[in-house]
Amino acid sequence: MHNLYALFLRALLAFSIAVGAPAALAGPLYRVSLDTTSFAGSTGFLDLGFNGGGDMGQSTARVSNFSGSFLGDATHVGDASGDVATGALLGNSTGENFFTQAVTFGGLFSFDVAFDLGDELFGTLFSVALLNDTFDAYLGADAELFTIDLIAGTADAVTVNAPGLVQVAQVAEVPEPGEWLLLATGLLLIGATRRLQQRG
Repeated sequence: MHNLYALFLRALLAFSIAVGAPAALAGPLYRVSLDTTSFAGSTGFLDLGFNGGGDMGQSTARVSNFSGSFLGDATHVGDASGDVATGALLGNSTGENFFTQAVTFGGLFSFDVAFDLGDELFGTLFSVALLNDTFDAYLGADAELFTIDLIAGTADAVTVNAPGLVQVAQVAEVPEPGEWLLLATGLLLIGATRRLQQRG
């Protein structure tokens, strides 16, 4: 009976750590702000891309906490879904992946983005651009406002092409309370199994 109880504790421990640790110890979260006051009085598009080349692994970009003056529904190209109310999810399983949202310029736009990376042999690029209302010219820079180049196992390379317009801050991602609880349960179970081993 003692061995069965110890086996149960070990299984529960493995489950708690496997589920709780990756989320509780997640990678960086980027907080992005775009100041569009110089384009006040016009409309256009906020364009988010998540694209790579070559033999890339399956990765995702999770975009949340959108704030700004948005118009209508978002449009999606390739492996992109979601909206500004619930958050957007972009994958890199197809050649081109874009989440595009119509906006009214003149104020501050912000959002958070975090990444789940596969084995990125050639990398994946997260990009943010502002486009005019006819979708034929960039605003604020000659191309994307900024990009984040992602390759698994290496530091993210952030390139800002419009420093007066863009602020990108890397912050630690805050886990959900349930994720911390799972991790804490796993750590408590480690202590419990150690005590059982010392008694036995």
